[in-house]
Amino acid sequence: MSSTIFAQTKDPDTKRADAVIAQIKKDEEELQLASFTPDDAWEIGSAIRNKFLEVQREAPSVTDEDVHNKRYGHVVYHKFPAGSGIVIRIETFTGLTLFSATAGPPVSKPGNERWIDGKINIARANHRSSFGVGREWSRRDRDPAEMGFPFPEYAPYGGAFPIWIRGVTVAPVAVIVVSGLSQDQDHQLIVDTLREYIGQKTPPGASQSDYTSK
Repeated sequence: MSSTIFAQTKDPDTKRADAVIAQIKKDEEELQLASFTPDDAWEIGSAIRNKFLEVQREAPSVTDEDVHNKRYGHVVYHKFPAGSGIVIRIETFTGLTLFSATAGPPVSKPGNERWIDGKINIARANHRSSFGVGREWSRRDRDPAEMGFPFPEYAPYGGAFPIWIRGVTVAPVAVIVVSGLSQDQDHQLIVDTLREYIGQKTPPGASQSDYTSK
């Protein structure tokens, strides 16, 4: 992936770009867990898969105009392209796979595994979501390769999201990755599922902030 192609993802609307970056940071700070086990990985991965299938089942197909209009910002996704499929993977920060699954038609795009690994590597190296890193670099006209993050080893595009334990500041414990949709949809599918998962884990009457980040 050349630097020219990465530069083409830059949003010409700087205010919108800044708003997207701010929202991504907010999500990263809020969506931290009180604890994380292999059972959580299974539940979160399964929830992502179920949410994708639910949206596909209940929504009409996306149009080219929808894709154009939503290219640069967060997606409030209500539909995915017809025939879409995704790969879901959750790995520990040291690389142990805790969950791996697909949903929808098989994802057989050339180099898809390299994309998945590249997104995960960005999240591991920066302790942030690959979407957040990519949007910030694009906004500041940074060249990933010149900073030591050459493609395909590193892919600064949406779809990998770190799992942090509340109160732990050294490093994330795991990384969630979704690949197969547009980069903003890959990212948002993880974010929305995590938010719902944390909400379900919050006891009645308790503040959700007690079960996420401080």
